[in-house]
Amino acid sequence: MPTTVQPLVDAAYLTVWPPAMRGLSFLGLEAVVLACGALTLVHALRASRRGDPLALFAWACIVVYGVSLEILSYNAFPNFTHGQFTVMLYHRKLPLYVTAIYPVLLYTAMSTVRRLRLSALAEPLAIGLAIVAMDFPFDVLGPDAGWWGWDMNDPNVHYRWHGVPVTSYYWHLTWGAILCAICRWLAPRVAPKPGASAAAKAARLGLAVPVTVATMALGRAAFLPFDALVPLGVPDGAIVLVAFGAALALLVFGRRVPGAAPLRDPLLLAIPCLFYGFHVAVALAFQARRSDIVDPGAKLAVILGAVAFAALLNLAAHRPRAAAAGAPAA
Repeated sequence: MPTTVQPLVDAAYLTVWPPAMRGLSFLGLEAVVLACGALTLVHALRASRRGDPLALFAWACIVVYGVSLEILSYNAFPNFTHGQFTVMLYHRKLPLYVTAIYPVLLYTAMSTVRRLRLSALAEPLAIGLAIVAMDFPFDVLGPDAGWWGWDMNDPNVHYRWHGVPVTSYYWHLTWGAILCAICRWLAPRVAPKPGASAAAKAARLGLAVPVTVATMALGRAAFLPFDALVPLGVPDGAIVLVAFGAALALLVFGRRVPGAAPLRDPLLLAIPCLFYGFHVAVALAFQARRSDIVDPGAKLAVILGAVAFAALLNLAAHRPRAAAAGAPAA
């Protein structure tokens, strides 16, 4: 940010920069992610009104988890720094759009995979893999676009694929799986009874805080393979590939719960279309106009591979079959 540019608003917890000073990819990312984030909330509210005990509860947990994790990272693990976007929160460290990126990635992946009716054992890691597939274009393009930067000297993020620490993929896979598993187990057990007061419903959403704490505690335990195997010489990438393989096997071969698939969900389909479409457009623009990017063709190829995986997943999840009578769509 040039020193001559002054923010329109500048306070400890809110800074607003002139939008005209932001690059097109910055403005586009903000607009697309915030729009997709709004769509996830609309989807969760609609599902909740149809009687789904999980959707809105999980959405709230995901938002609290994402914001809490970001703020904790800035203070305890400062191995990355966000670029300055139009609206910045928390001492110019937290872009507003980042508060929406978590439901865009996690809620969309969860709602899509739920439609496959996998067992409670198979579903969480399958969701984690779907989260990674949505995150992949965002993570690959981010540093080149200047959306954020990694600390090159931090040993925890030194092993990378296409400029992205492999631990970032593993974190999305495992922590996302843990959060969604906790929400799946807890939501029907704490669902308010019909006619419950607004206070009772709000208290249920307040469980997002202990769910976040539990996710972080179990998520740290999920990194024990790195603690045990990396000192023995096992590459970080090998650990991540094994985890990916296990998640893919559960997605493809995991036991399905009997029942009719819900009807096609255009709102849920719109979110990955907007999100992936924007990132593919940015990748193509970089391919054509940026000579300073390392391996732009390889990055474009892996982004298109993630898009292809997501397309296959959504085709499977949105097969046009009649819904069971009275069954709420996920």
